[in-house]
Amino acid sequence: MPDFLKNKKMLLMGLVGVLVLAVAGAGAAWFFYVKPAREAEAAEVEPPLLHKEPFQALWSLTDVEVPLSGRMGERTLKLGFSFDLDSDVLMDEMALRREEIIEALGLALAGRSVEEMERSGSKVRLKYETLRLVNGLLEGGHVNGVYITEFLML
Repeated sequence: MPDFLKNKKMLLMGLVGVLVLAVAGAGAAWFFYVKPAREAEAAEVEPPLLHKEPFQALWSLTDVEVPLSGRMGERTLKLGFSFDLDSDVLMDEMALRREEIIEALGLALAGRSVEEMERSGSKVRLKYETLRLVNGLLEGGHVNGVYITEFLML
């Protein structure tokens, strides 16, 4: 083989060797310097909240009794609620309007039958009706959620 071809092969192998070393060096620099720096920055950033804010205030209303009618005769529905309020100030208004809320619930549920209250979905419907009813009575804020804590048919 002529000498000038050997020199070209040697030159080409040398260039390939330098290129391989450059790529390996760049990969090592990224792995040891850039990647840990990015991970440290990501660790400093607070992850977004995946849940809603904690309860501002909970106010409970227990021992609400509503008469029900039906084929089984007269029965009584005993209810208990917890209300998720948007502020502590609203707790005072809820306490002042306690009897008004109980009366409004009684009027809203009057005439309901035992069979109607035993159907699936009746508790969910009761929950949203109560939320709408109570928010309609309040002036100083609103109720974020209603939780049924007691549901007994006596």
